[in-house]
Amino acid sequence: MLDKMLKERLEKNPQSVVANLGCGFDNRFERVDNGKILWFDIDLPDSVAARKKAFPERERVTMLPGDVLKKDWTENIPKDKNLILLAEGLFMYFTMEEIKRLLENIKAAFAHGTLIAEQNCKMMVKNQKYHDTVKSTKAVFKSGTDSGQEIADLVPGFKLVEERSFNEEMKKHSIRGKLFAALLPKINDRWAVFEW
Repeated sequence: MLDKMLKERLEKNPQSVVANLGCGFDNRFERVDNGKILWFDIDLPDSVAARKKAFPERERVTMLPGDVLKKDWTENIPKDKNLILLAEGLFMYFTMEEIKRLLENIKAAFAHGTLIAEQNCKMMVKNQKYHDTVKSTKAVFKSGTDSGQEIADLVPGFKLVEERSFNEEMKKHSIRGKLFAALLPKINDRWAVFEW
């Protein structure tokens, strides 16, 4: 779903700058590259060091060590092109106050842009001990939302443009996905798109 949403935006602005916040081992660039974008994979220094062992240096891709909750990473991102920020699997590990700080830093550094951020629901936070992403690790979900509007409301100037449940994709592939979408339509992650 994220690849499709990103490709739609790159069709409109083919020379965009894309910054993948908290990228981990994501390799989305390979799937969406149009031969023109500038791409930044940003994560904590130890994660970027591990990435550099797994992924070769590539033209138009910069692996940038940094803490996305601090301002310094923004200094390395070009300010003269259309900006798209990705936050997959990131916000749920931040408190709402930390998300607010990130949005404030983004708004201060960039005049305008688009943020596509994964959102999880509040029920998932309460029941995280059952979630396959964190149940066997020391990771902790620190926040959830019932609507991306809760994120947009954190900082004046951010606007929720659209929100799509993962259920939209899951129901295409299995009976379990169809049942989940029908019986628990709000109990899944969502892609929320913001502009400022």
